[in-house]
Amino acid sequence: MLQHDVKRLLREQLRELGERAARVGDAASARRAFERLNEGGVRALTPLGWKKRSLLELAVQRHRFRRVFGLDGGSTRPIHFTNGWTLCANQAVLVSDPALELKDRPLEAWRTIALVSHSWGASGAPRAEYREEGSLGLWRVHITRDYLRRDVDHVVKGLADSASEGRHALRMAALLDLGRDDLLILDGNVFPIGLYYYLVGERDRELADWEGISHILAHHLRLAEELAERGVAYLGVNKSPRTADLIHQLELPDQVWADDHQFIAALFRGEVRKGELGYTNWFVQERYRFHRGHRDTGMDLFRGLRERLHLAREPDDYHVAFFFVYDPRLADGQGSVLKIETPLLTLREHDPTELQQAVLAELARGSGVPNVLRRADARARITQREREALMALAGLPPDLGYNQGRGEPW
Repeated sequence: MLQHDVKRLLREQLRELGERAARVGDAASARRAFERLNEGGVRALTPLGWKKRSLLELAVQRHRFRRVFGLDGGSTRPIHFTNGWTLCANQAVLVSDPALELKDRPLEAWRTIALVSHSWGASGAPRAEYREEGSLGLWRVHITRDYLRRDVDHVVKGLADSASEGRHALRMAALLDLGRDDLLILDGNVFPIGLYYYLVGERDRELADWEGISHILAHHLRLAEELAERGVAYLGVNKSPRTADLIHQLELPDQVWADDHQFIAALFRGEVRKGELGYTNWFVQERYRFHRGHRDTGMDLFRGLRERLHLAREPDDYHVAFFFVYDPRLADGQGSVLKIETPLLTLREHDPTELQQAVLAELARGSGVPNVLRRADARARITQREREALMALAGLPPDLGYNQGRGEPW
């Protein structure tokens, strides 16, 4: 509990801090910086600029897609055990508008599950095995310390998400015979870029030596290729974008924003009212920053993946196209930023403006998140009680900290 004199002192300091900070990073400086965004690893794909539209106009706007699908995953998050093991499970679910059945079962009853584990002790060889039992698909993945010694939680959770969601999207695209009249919306990024860095040697090289990781991470590329072949439009909606690709290429001497989310929010804040959505032009990410060394030119990540993941198309086709949306209804009225992305090959099949307006209409009708994603999230979510019950089935004592020992969630 804060004492009265402590509150007074903090109040004075925070008021002074707020007044000083308010003088920098305002909308005017953000707009001046935005006008310079056409150099470096990210370039404008459509004319550089930003717009705003009425939520009501967008909500009543009809697009040409006959069916809209939303795919999301629910995770247990990594759980640690006293013998050094780490486990994480994820289930992927697809829902549709209008609601559909597949082989006499509701579409959302079809699931793909991934159980990924890591161990420090002797536990046999690593494995990455997939099988199907009717409407269920199961990935069982195990990584040993020979291939992964750092960032275990990050990799284990990332692989669980990628294995279940990538495979489920591929499987459903075939079973539902998706085509040009369908729009598929994924929750999150279209590619697991952070995990791709391991395959090109920009992070722990040992993990790249394990063939199993290639089987899993190739799914997202196969999905892009399959959907392009079918003419299906698809997008990823990143609700918490914390990349900094735009501001890093600006290299401003008086840089004040920590990431692109803050930069784009500053661009729109005060200009977009609660009854509107703000959005930028389409950009395309052509190069990614190196993690090793200080090379400024960046790398074409997909050119580096070409042989390892057997790309069926030219590397340029996989470059990620994206735009930002500012929704003043989110974050308790403070407004928040979404990043909408798709592989460039999607925009070779579909008009960028038409696709942008379609997803904006879904966002407007869904109160910040497309309705299909909201429903998919509800179906896929794994509760804390389910998480604890599932992991108890392993018969291993969980590695609980002091706070978890007092009854807090673990």
